[in-house]
Amino acid sequence: MSRSRSFMFVLLALGLGAAGCSGPNHQPVIHAGPRPLGSPYTPGGLKFEEGTVIQLQLVATDEDNDEIFYRWSQQPAQPAGVFSDPNIAAPTWTVPPPPEDPNQPIFLLVEVQDHNGGVLLGQSPDIYVLPKQE
Repeated sequence: MSRSRSFMFVLLALGLGAAGCSGPNHQPVIHAGPRPLGSPYTPGGLKFEEGTVIQLQLVATDEDNDEIFYRWSQQPAQPAGVFSDPNIAAPTWTVPPPPEDPNQPIFLLVEVQDHNGGVLLGQSPDIYVLPKQE
């Protein structure tokens, strides 16, 4: 599974189906991402210049055909990049200024849930910010 090296899934919770359902609820599954669209796997992380607007990639499905909800965030939270809409599958993200420590990676996290108890957390590869070239 070569793509698994480029991102990490953390199982947060697997709930049972809502009342009246005939079986257990299945959690959503992430098939691609979360990562900047078109970025290859690189062992040393990804490097982007501050101010760059990046299209993020995330493909998720739910076996039960439940509606899927998304919540993107950034770790560490400062310096803050900007998501075009943190509640959609594939927003854009504007790269923030470099952190004080240039070796400090930024991670983009996405919580994927179906509101029936199925929740996943996906994490991007390490992202390093390069100062803007004048």
